Amino acid sequence: MAGNPSPKYSRAHEARQLQRGAVRLPGGMLPPEVAEALESLLAAGYARSKVGAIARALIEAAGKQPE
Repeated sequence: MAGNPSPKYSRAHEARQLQRGAVRLPGGMLPPEVAEALESLLAAGYARSKVGAIARALIEAAGKQPE
């Protein structure tokens, strides 16, 4: 089983993502109904992670396909 990635490699990955146009968002709280919807999407296999589900939903709402 793989361990946690090295912070050195994580920072390098983040730097590359930011160079490609990624945006870092501050943490926050989702209202209960939104949290329930997110859990429902994950349970249905919509995405493998919370960030993945949010990203996919935003892309679909914008009418774009992921690259």
